[in-house]
Amino acid sequence: MKSILVVDDEESIRWVFKKGLEKRDYTVHTTENGKNALSMLSKNKYLIVFLDIFLPDENGLKLLENIKKQEKEITIVIMTAQGTMKNAIEAMQKGAYDYITKPFDMDEIYLLIEKVENLKNLERRVYTLEEELKTKYDVGEIVGKSRKMQKVFKIIGKAASSDLTVLITGESGTGKELVARALHKASNRANGPFVAVNCAAIPRELLESELFGYEKGAFTGATESRAGKFEQADGGTIFLDEIGDMDITLQAKILRVIQEREFYRVGGKAQIKVDVRIISATNQDLETAVKEKMFREDLFHRLNVITIPLPPLRERREDIPLLSDYFLKRFSSELGIGVRYIADDAMHILKNYDWKGNVRELENVIQRAIVMSGEDSITPEYLPISQSAGRDFVSMHEIIKDKVNNYTKKGGLYNEVIGETEKELLLSVLKKTEWNQVKAAEILGINRNTLSRKMKELDIKEKGN
Repeated sequence: MKSILVVDDEESIRWVFKKGLEKRDYTVHTTENGKNALSMLSKNKYLIVFLDIFLPDENGLKLLENIKKQEKEITIVIMTAQGTMKNAIEAMQKGAYDYITKPFDMDEIYLLIEKVENLKNLERRVYTLEEELKTKYDVGEIVGKSRKMQKVFKIIGKAASSDLTVLITGESGTGKELVARALHKASNRANGPFVAVNCAAIPRELLESELFGYEKGAFTGATESRAGKFEQADGGTIFLDEIGDMDITLQAKILRVIQEREFYRVGGKAQIKVDVRIISATNQDLETAVKEKMFREDLFHRLNVITIPLPPLRERREDIPLLSDYFLKRFSSELGIGVRYIADDAMHILKNYDWKGNVRELENVIQRAIVMSGEDSITPEYLPISQSAGRDFVSMHEIIKDKVNNYTKKGGLYNEVIGETEKELLLSVLKKTEWNQVKAAEILGINRNTLSRKMKELDIKEKGN
């Protein structure tokens, strides 16, 4: 039976929770003060903690902060009869899952608990899948705890066991080949070959013979017969990277291999049969390429049976510390250099950089910083991105400094600065996501309902609505 803790000095509130939740088969523990709450938390595991902001012995927000320091993953919902924006902002900043105002309807509480349960179940499934991928499948450098990467892990887990074609999409440097290798290693073909071909790196006139091989005398310089990549991948997986760059005439031959599992070598007359799984990747919009007659529609549909979209690094910034630590440990070991950690100010720069080259660029930056540092830590001066990454941080500092220096009224400065900067932050993220509130909430790291409430409070409306 799942347990819930209610911390509130009002007996009526504790009674309503206990009566309403016990009839739904939850174990409900209640207390009126922070001291007892900490004691109960040390002895029990709770699905969720409902915490009043005003307690007789301690401020609820301070208690929230202390609890999160001890148990980072615990889910806490703040309750208050005074629903001020300042309290709501502070609660979310200190790690609250949500913020509700009294009086509330128990249906709202039931819905909130259901959402938390669904989230916990998803986290457990993702954790299990990640562990399988790390151990059984040895996916190595696919690192990430963000929701977007959790979705990727989930698709890999489902797609690995079949022979269906997979199309991996994403910007350059997002790790498309790593995902392809993970799919191969997790499949029934794991003991077979994995053959990767970069279609953009091979000249158009040579790509056909590279893929399908050639017979002796097929062209000038063909002094002996040679097997192509498809033959080399027989019994395993072939990965066609940047397939969007492939010439449209060659696309017809790829389509035939998918449909018939056979082809001819260049200059050959004998059909060659192969048993391969085809995984392809692109950084282009193939649907647009189809409309512009630059990519065959029939081939697109054959390749796009399962799609795995990889997010750019700037859309999963919470993974940057994990990735940075992974690369730090890997390259420190490989290079034999004793760099042990990344300084906080350097990590701030890494987390706020735009990473147009994505994970590959981060990997190169960490490797270079390790070599250049020669100390036990990476500090900002060893990051080639320091100046550009720090501009936004400095400008925000200057804005606040200007507000403080030029403020003439008494009181209200906190609310004015927080209100202005919060509204600007929300507007910037909403514009970046084209007003997709789900995506915006993910980037901000807050609940969608919280975002909607903040938009109403700050009178943020999409133009045209």
